[in-house]
Amino acid sequence: MLDYMEQLAKAYSDRVALQDVGVTYEKRPLKSLTITNGDGRDGKKAILLIAGAHAREWLTPVAALYTLEQLVVRHEENAHLLHDYDWIVMPQVNPDGYMYSRNVDKLWRNTRSPNGFNCFGTNINRNYDIGWGQGYAELNDSCTMHYAGSKPFSEPETRAVRDKMLELVQSKRGMLFITLHSHHTSIFYPWVYKSDTSDNDNDLHDVAEAGAEAIFNATGTRFTYGQYGKEDTFGGTSLDYAYSIGFPLSYAFELSGERDGLTFDFWPPKNLLKDLADESWVGISAMAEKAIELQSPDRPITVAKNSSSSYSLANMMKIILLMTIITVLSR
Repeated sequence: MLDYMEQLAKAYSDRVALQDVGVTYEKRPLKSLTITNGDGRDGKKAILLIAGAHAREWLTPVAALYTLEQLVVRHEENAHLLHDYDWIVMPQVNPDGYMYSRNVDKLWRNTRSPNGFNCFGTNINRNYDIGWGQGYAELNDSCTMHYAGSKPFSEPETRAVRDKMLELVQSKRGMLFITLHSHHTSIFYPWVYKSDTSDNDNDLHDVAEAGAEAIFNATGTRFTYGQYGKEDTFGGTSLDYAYSIGFPLSYAFELSGERDGLTFDFWPPKNLLKDLADESWVGISAMAEKAIELQSPDRPITVAKNSSSSYSLANMMKIILLMTIITVLSR
């Protein structure tokens, strides 16, 4: 993965920049790639995509690397996604856990930092400072795969992602955040740590819907989508944190875990990787296109989905008034 990222940065140095963003507990480098269209314009809005937070979800870094290929190598086909937007991609934010999953225990989910009592690792997607530790008892158990860490951002991996998020938000560039997971075939948006509806729920819904519909039209795979917190709540997730600090659109994109009747959960066979990466890109690109449409300064004013209630109320009042007049006149 690191070699491929370095090769892209060297071969396309006019529009791709490789950056060191941190070091893991086991001293592995954390890197991001920034992709532009090379026009040199500063201050463009940005799309941040991360993958590999959960070590055993092997498909997610594949999908992130495939995204890099589409944006960099196949730039001409996808130039519209880079015209006014930069992309920052972090294909592997938990390399310690990933290598442990690949080489020792494929079910491994967390980082590899020691917790004492011969227990290791923190669940990266429970370690952000948003509703941290809320939800269920296992979040506080340092020997489970749900462990939220000793404190928010206890892990260098989450600090690296946080710093990139804050950099983009503070420069007023952060527009869309996507974290890739598997294998629930779903697209989730905030909030996760509470059931309250987000302020821009309509926009969040529309972007998720665009991704799900594009995938279904292209592959026939049905993705569900919606606010996660309406079904279950827990804290510390990256999508809630990104949204809370200023990304107006934030998602967890749960990739497929089956194909043609074959259920493979987190570990797809090699012969399906290309098809699954294609499917993932269909969703990612459709979500990005919809997000760009919604963030456009030329966007027409639209009526919110729930605003029809005021129209209905006005009509009801007219009907009541009319009925009252008819009753009076009929006496």
